[in-house]
Amino acid sequence: MRKEIFLVALLLGLLGCGYSLVGTGSSALPLGVKTVYVPTFINDTTVVGLEQRLTDAVIRELSARGRLKPVADRSAADAELSGRLTACSVAPVRFDANGIAVEYQVTVSGKLVLTEKATDKPIFSEPAYLFRQPYTVPSSASSYYDREREAIEAMARPFAQNLVTTILEGF
Repeated sequence: MRKEIFLVALLLGLLGCGYSLVGTGSSALPLGVKTVYVPTFINDTTVVGLEQRLTDAVIRELSARGRLKPVADRSAADAELSGRLTACSVAPVRFDANGIAVEYQVTVSGKLVLTEKATDKPIFSEPAYLFRQPYTVPSSASSYYDREREAIEAMARPFAQNLVTTILEGF
């Protein structure tokens, strides 16, 4: 008898705990939104090509997730994800014994909006989106190279993963 009570209590506790695995929860997207058009983000920063790298990474991440399929034709999309990149910085944060930077902090901020085309209402809006990512210089790097470009290229995929997760999971 005590065993059955314990099992029922355990089951009720697990059902009511509120935890769920990432990717299995309910999406913040309306059910009718299945496709998205992602125009190239607007780049208000001084980093040439940043908009293309981040837009491409977001499109690849959306394709990989499968919940919101990116389309190349704006008229065929249920939603549109637009973005304006407002700032980007790459700052050294850790140095070796010779004073050479071995780790950088990459920070990108922007304004992002996912709009449902049928209603022209925002599904997701973040006017002050902020993403930070550390970049450790590979030990194989023997000479100075354009560390800013290296760091931004390494940051593009985590940026896209973070943004798409935020949109799809609603947090």
